[in-house]
Amino acid sequence: MLVPLILITLGWIFNYAHRMAVSPLLPMIKAEFHLSNAQAGLLMTALLLPYALIQVPAGYLGDRFGRKRLLALSIFGYSISSAMLFFASQYWEVLAFRALYGFFSGLYYAPATALIAETYGTRKGSALGVFMLGPPVGSGIVPLLVVSVALNLGWRYAFPILAVMSLTVGVLLVISLRTLEERSGKARLSIEVGSVNLAIANFLALMAFFGVLTFLVAFLTSTGMGVEKASYLFSLLSLVGIAGSLTGGVLYDRLGRKALELAFLSNALLIVLLVLKPGFLSALVLGLTFYSVGPMVTAFTAETAGKDNLGPVMGFVNMVGFFGATVGPYFTGWLIDRLGYREAFFAIAVLYALAWSVIKGTKRAEKVSRT
Repeated sequence: MLVPLILITLGWIFNYAHRMAVSPLLPMIKAEFHLSNAQAGLLMTALLLPYALIQVPAGYLGDRFGRKRLLALSIFGYSISSAMLFFASQYWEVLAFRALYGFFSGLYYAPATALIAETYGTRKGSALGVFMLGPPVGSGIVPLLVVSVALNLGWRYAFPILAVMSLTVGVLLVISLRTLEERSGKARLSIEVGSVNLAIANFLALMAFFGVLTFLVAFLTSTGMGVEKASYLFSLLSLVGIAGSLTGGVLYDRLGRKALELAFLSNALLIVLLVLKPGFLSALVLGLTFYSVGPMVTAFTAETAGKDNLGPVMGFVNMVGFFGATVGPYFTGWLIDRLGYREAFFAIAVLYALAWSVIKGTKRAEKVSRT
């Protein structure tokens, strides 16, 4: 079962690489299309809205007709639609291609996580920790690749080059998944009440997460740091997140919800440290907790679902979270335009603190109801 897990993870890594490729290229894209920070934020919002809306249907369709089929459709669809950015000559075309990419990339998460959670059972936290390497690895490698390509060929060439890589993974994934059994046919389109508070916390956390990822390079350059150094720092944050994701999954298997509470609170404090002391040390420390949230939320979500509605519940929590992700880049850009980078990033720290309070408050409410 190791090879399918690795290839499913590679598909998720390139899912993130395509979506985050815009962030280190923002200075070039903004200059070409004469964009404000709010308009630049919409480049992320344009993909995240259809991504969020397709989550519950993707989970249900995966449970009903087969998760492996949806994974194949997703990886081929998101690769081709992302490559189409090569032909974008106007701002609205960039938005349209990003939205199409968001639709296909949104078909990946719910079937993939449901398939992994069902396959690995009590070891799902650790397995999902491997899967959730997608955000840190995808976000970490993409600046190293796309900035080099953009400086030598132009920013448009970065996307078809990424597409060739992800299409290759897609072919290997289809071959590998033939050896993996899955249960399909019986599906219930319903959401447990216990998933709602988790979804709210995920909304706040992903609003903060994508606010940071979209504007981190721009924030660092606003402090006087060069674009190349800022891009390397972005990569450092993400690459350190590899250890954070793996550790997060293992910690959840041992501590459960307490691990998630600790991750939210740590992110709030470490974002403040990054604003006060931007540099390699602050990015290094933040990277350990920044990416640990993903496997924890995913594993906790699986525990709130039944056997016949695992996909829809996984999709629901991720959908609500990505509504936050949809709002986050625009909201952060809006704050930057009006208040400045430091104030906007302090607001992101507050979002993580609110997510922590939601999970903490849910735990207290459960204790009260039991007494």
